[in-house]
Amino acid sequence: MKIVIITPETLVDQELETCNELLQHDVRLHIRKPHGSKDELTRYLDQIDPLHYKKISLHQHHSLVEELKLGGKHWKSDQIIDNQCLTIRSKSFHNWEDLVQETAAIDYGFLSPIYDSISKRGYTSGFDETKLKKWVTHSKPFPVYALGGVTFDKLEALQDLGFDGAALLGAFWNLSDIKLRLKTLKQITHGNSKR
Repeated sequence: MKIVIITPETLVDQELETCNELLQHDVRLHIRKPHGSKDELTRYLDQIDPLHYKKISLHQHHSLVEELKLGGKHWKSDQIIDNQCLTIRSKSFHNWEDLVQETAAIDYGFLSPIYDSISKRGYTSGFDETKLKKWVTHSKPFPVYALGGVTFDKLEALQDLGFDGAALLGAFWNLSDIKLRLKTLKQITHGNSKR
């Protein structure tokens, strides 16, 4: 199962140090800073080892992907994907109908919220597990990653449902410090390092 870590909207303690360490493992990093300017995001990226830029997708300020030779662009559910994009393309979806009707070529999509969100209060799941399993195993047009309320103990169940990957936000960043985050990451990636 593929693992994506999504950054919190606002900077948390030891976030950049954590990002530099986690990128040494078999994970992809999505940087989501919806309130940050392009200059702020550039300064943020300047603190990440450029050796790992290909493993980073941006949710905002997509022009930085080409400027800094980052690995991918992510679009919100209401945005139209740029089909001229030559990097990894991903998009968020909040219902199955929109996901299967997507006409753009994308590498993977996030479906959320699968469970009640940890990082967004009041963002509750509206999915039935039986229907999810049927949809995800039989009719997905591209790899689908679970997002929303995903905790480490739910990864196996998500894989059993047929998800190709999982995106972690609250469960990962709510861990108290970098050592605990990295220890947990090593457990879920089985220590696979991609330097």
